Amino acid sequence: MTGTQSIRRSFAIVRHLAGASQEGEKLVDIANAMELPHPTAHRILKALEDEGIVERAEGTQRYRLAAETAWLGVAPFNRCPITRYASPHLDELVAQTGSSVLLSVPSHIDSVYADRRIGNLPSLLSQAEIGSRRPLGAGTGGRVMLAHMSPERLDSVLEQNAARYAQYRAGPETVRRDVAEARAQGFLVGNSPLSREGRVVAVAVRDVTGRAIGAISLVGPRSQGFERRIEGLLPQMRGAAREIAARIQQQRVTMRCQMPIPPRAAAG
Repeated sequence: MTGTQSIRRSFAIVRHLAGASQEGEKLVDIANAMELPHPTAHRILKALEDEGIVERAEGTQRYRLAAETAWLGVAPFNRCPITRYASPHLDELVAQTGSSVLLSVPSHIDSVYADRRIGNLPSLLSQAEIGSRRPLGAGTGGRVMLAHMSPERLDSVLEQNAARYAQYRAGPETVRRDVAEARAQGFLVGNSPLSREGRVVAVAVRDVTGRAIGAISLVGPRSQGFERRIEGLLPQMRGAAREIAARIQQQRVTMRCQMPIPPRAAAG
């Protein structure tokens, strides 16, 4: 393998394990999911294990991410303040609505649950652990984020995730149709990919360029009562999304203003 190919395959395995269960996955399943020969997958896993990125669950031959990955993520997390600025808004939404709330962020071709608040029906969020990943576009929040990405980015994500959507009872055309609907109306309502009883309404958190940097999703039951409440919930969700985006932009401006001026520029 070339160096670049090896690096890409290694990161693909790391992302795959990030979306797996805490019990980990067998070598054969990892190799099949990555479409790699078993010896190649084993060599990469062994290297990642030697570096402390991957470990084998105690008493098994299942691989999972090791604690080292958490420490590697501490510094980037501090530079990505969306969870810090979103926290009070998530608290307010769950208090006012009683519904569970999810904050998702895009990561490569995945959607990652960055934070959550549990509402009156905890079972609807039982599989939405913080840090867990889904193919970007598998859920309502992911489709809202795709709606605010470039056509080229959308096509790339749909192509790379096409086979992965099947386990969520969806396909690229279904995702594309919902993305178009989200673009037209500024929000999206859909069934939860995590629970047969769940219904989701989502809005995007967008930066000053209009690009999606996250999504806020409210999760309720599949009932006429929840459907009737959606129109009243949207102003609160949109307001929260605008406030989060404004705080992030304010921080970026402040950081730029505090950057030291290069000596040559200062002299001029």
